[in-house]
Amino acid sequence: MTVAPARVPGRGAGSVTALRPARRVGIAGPGGDAKPDPWAGGDGDGDRDAAPASPAQRSGTGAGAGPGGRPVVLGWRALLACVLVAGLLGGGIGGLAVAITSGDTSVQPVKTLGVGSPAPVTDRRTVAAIAAAALPTVVTVDVGGAGDDGSGGTGSGVIISSDGYILTNNHVIASAVAGGSPISVRRYQEFGQIRAQLVGRDPQTDLAVLRIPAPTPLPAATLGQSGSLVVGAPVVAIGAPLGLSGTVTTGVVSALDRNPTVPAENGSAPTVLIGAIQIDAAINPGNSGGPLLDALGQVVGINAAIAAVPGHEEQAQSGSIGVGFAVPVDFARSVAQELIATGRATHPYVGASAATVTTGEATATGGVPGARLVSLVSDGPMARAGLRVGDVITRIDANTIRGTNDLLVAARLHRVGDKVTVTYVRGRVTATTQMTLQEQQN
Repeated sequence: MTVAPARVPGRGAGSVTALRPARRVGIAGPGGDAKPDPWAGGDGDGDRDAAPASPAQRSGTGAGAGPGGRPVVLGWRALLACVLVAGLLGGGIGGLAVAITSGDTSVQPVKTLGVGSPAPVTDRRTVAAIAAAALPTVVTVDVGGAGDDGSGGTGSGVIISSDGYILTNNHVIASAVAGGSPISVRRYQEFGQIRAQLVGRDPQTDLAVLRIPAPTPLPAATLGQSGSLVVGAPVVAIGAPLGLSGTVTTGVVSALDRNPTVPAENGSAPTVLIGAIQIDAAINPGNSGGPLLDALGQVVGINAAIAAVPGHEEQAQSGSIGVGFAVPVDFARSVAQELIATGRATHPYVGASAATVTTGEATATGGVPGARLVSLVSDGPMARAGLRVGDVITRIDANTIRGTNDLLVAARLHRVGDKVTVTYVRGRVTATTQMTLQEQQN
């Protein structure tokens, strides 16, 4: 079962228009598109189908979302979630926007993004106080000339450092990259568009970093600790739903560690949104890339996806149903730092294809639930660790492996070169081995 996304034809910035169905688009393709820094001198749940052997096999060769900023869609058993549209509201982009070109000609110094305080489990500040402090750090991202009718699209972003770096979703700007269209940014309560440079993007994690010039230090958000979140904790979302910039909504953390799957086109395998935070704060198309804040006003996630009611996938105008997803900031922070430093993100992989062994299947066969290896990459991490086809992986370090998605998640939560302990069952014997994660080569 799939979800048909929608987009909104542009009728000028800030206008609300009716949605119409459009073809389904999936996240796919290698990451690492990066651009030179013109300011370099300044201040600077598991399906039973076999999982792909590597992220490169999981990804297609596309550049992410399709033309026109059409949304990406998520498929996840009965729950069907679609990634928020980058380009739901139009309006052409003015002369200050810059067209995207290809090629990484510079390497930025390594930037270390700060870590805030643990998220409180009860309200600490009023929503009004959180909004007042956070709104100046939230921007509206305009992608021009992306639609079939020449319209642009709108998404959101958050300033993560005072020298102009902005974190957003890859699908917000993917259509501009694919079509050579301009990207610009509008700051809170400002009408002028600011030329934006694409620093780097990573379709596999749906994250991207932009930069705008900062003659004077810009207000920057504090990046909190998503690992400290608990179910029920209060959260605030800010963004530009349906092009309405500076919109504030509230809710709670509904669940943690969700791994919804993003179906891809052209026969490629799906991408998993890693360890997503599920929220009931209302988010809609245009909120993509905007911050999810804790009760201290710290960024704990990047809003990325909403759910669609099963059976109503074509009715994208249904909007928010109180099931949204955000990329955890602990994960987004490390990706952003890599993108700023090198223009690309690295991805550890395990070098194996696997199939989910469900609890029911394990009970029926006398086995154990987990991820059963069906093939190994020659000289890959699992092969080097002595694992064999037929082994059932049950744990990687402290992470329980219940299926193929968990296997992928456990790898991506580590870094290339990390050594991890793999617990597996061979026959009816449980054993452990050490595995060194390698970088996926596209």
